[in-house]
Amino acid sequence: MDAVGYVVGEVRTDSFTFVTNAAIAPPRWEYVVVRNVQERIEEDVREVDVLAQVSSLQVSSRLLDTSMGYSEVEAILKRLETLPPVVVGQAKVLGYLDGRAVRLPRGAAMPGAEVYRAPDDLLREFFSRNVDSGIEIGSLINRPRVDVKLDPNGLRRHLAVIAQTGAGKSYTVGVVLERLLELGGTVVVFDPNSDYVLMRRDERQRATPFADRVQVYRLPTEQHGRISDEQIGGAERFTVQFSKLDADEICDLTGISEKATNIRKAIRTATENLEGIDYTPHALLHELQRLAEGGLMPAEGFDQPAHPSIGDADRFSQHFREETQRKANLDSGDSDKRSDEDWDEWFADSPDPEDAEPEEPEPQQPPADAPPITPDVISGAGKALKYIERLTRIDIWGFEDVPMDNLLRPMSLSVIDLAGIDQWIADFVVDKVLRETWGRSTIEGLARPVFIVLEEAHNFVSGGRDQGSASFIIKRIASEGRKFGIFLVLITQRPYRIHQDTLSQCNSQIIMRLTNPEDQNAVRRASESISESLLEDLPGLNIGEAVVLGPLVRVPVMVRVGRRMSQEGGSDIDVVDALEKARDEVVTEQWKAEIEEERASRPRTEWREEV
Repeated sequence: MDAVGYVVGEVRTDSFTFVTNAAIAPPRWEYVVVRNVQERIEEDVREVDVLAQVSSLQVSSRLLDTSMGYSEVEAILKRLETLPPVVVGQAKVLGYLDGRAVRLPRGAAMPGAEVYRAPDDLLREFFSRNVDSGIEIGSLINRPRVDVKLDPNGLRRHLAVIAQTGAGKSYTVGVVLERLLELGGTVVVFDPNSDYVLMRRDERQRATPFADRVQVYRLPTEQHGRISDEQIGGAERFTVQFSKLDADEICDLTGISEKATNIRKAIRTATENLEGIDYTPHALLHELQRLAEGGLMPAEGFDQPAHPSIGDADRFSQHFREETQRKANLDSGDSDKRSDEDWDEWFADSPDPEDAEPEEPEPQQPPADAPPITPDVISGAGKALKYIERLTRIDIWGFEDVPMDNLLRPMSLSVIDLAGIDQWIADFVVDKVLRETWGRSTIEGLARPVFIVLEEAHNFVSGGRDQGSASFIIKRIASEGRKFGIFLVLITQRPYRIHQDTLSQCNSQIIMRLTNPEDQNAVRRASESISESLLEDLPGLNIGEAVVLGPLVRVPVMVRVGRRMSQEGGSDIDVVDALEKARDEVVTEQWKAEIEEERASRPRTEWREEV
């Protein structure tokens, strides 16, 4: 093996300078090794091979000085046929292998020591941990034949993937998720931008090897996303059973303050009155209206007992479902399609409205054991109406709850598509699923580790005062989740907006191109593994290149991310192609207009004969 340089000048234990030439100079970020460096280990002196990475190269000339003018430089160049430059490189020491451990040397190389290009085998052993069952993320920068495998145990202390827009973070996370799924992982992805909904197929629309283990859930909404269900390969409806929410959850969801005691008491009273019924927000709204009028308002459609028995729950549940559908039909302009037989069934004990004498409705009498409707409940119920009315306008509510058994299946990837919905609804969905998962992990225990992937994490666990409903449970999982087998993968392009304690809990990081000083400072504060030199390198990374830090790898490593098997959902549109299509459309419209204009100018008999 030929040397690519020689150590010169002052040598430190963490860096050294070497001289080389233009023909053999290793490029920036290339790996080099200095052999037989003396290292004292306890009482013994050993010779070790120290690995280093080229951090910079500088080319200069002793003859051509910056103080020279143009004519002087031109004269020298004309007289001399060759003018060999001086090439000097700087290298930062990464360490040496001591068995399976990487150690930093306490000794330094000697000036004049030869510098070699590091062999591939040494790099594979140095950077990859737990190679047999590792997560293959890609290859070393400058070494496409040296694969880098991440240690899955590095995910136990959570992972943060940080990059500015367009650097390739979603693509990188897709690579990690594919490998993690193949290793048997259970993964739940919250996807605000439909970045991961196409993972069943590759770019040529062929099924991926794990297609049958990928499930996409979409919230029922009238908004059409940029990726259709047909392109996805089918999606399941994600609904929440409203009647399973307790009063505090409803209050938190609608943004009712803890100080609004009367409103919260009214909602608590209304939910207690509806206990045992599979009710919807419309039914809760009606019950609050009844409470706001002091209980004088009749129940909706039938005399609903304040405390129905469990045996009556199915009947009441069916009624509310039909009433909800009837209202939906009326709102959309459809006629009420309930048959006369249905009405007779529900109002069997009631006189025919056409035959009855008009009279004032009698107050509905609650059961004897029902608590009285106090003035504070009446006042709070009136104020609560505007909050609950907001819930009636969204489509997430159904009669089936979050499918936790499906989400937590072994060796599965569940993508919850949150694209196109309001942030407060997305926040509620994240909060609901995480709380259900946390409850299972702490009460029953999880049968397998669960990896929670949170895209646009800065919108769910903000560092500012505006905290969403999911913020608390995310912080708790970040601090305690590893004890119960729940591991976070936080993805963000704005690390300075994430709650810093939560970000600092992510001991492993994959950091891509990052130029914003505020973002760099946030990474500096949150990461124990990143050095100033690595921070300085981040703006120089190309798309698809990343620095991996923490227990995922032995030492910080720069990688070029490998290819995904599945199709990427978050790729940018081709603006040039879109503009060309727009121009073609205008040309077509003009052509049609000219034909119509020409036809209109011709006598009627001519175009009739043409037809």
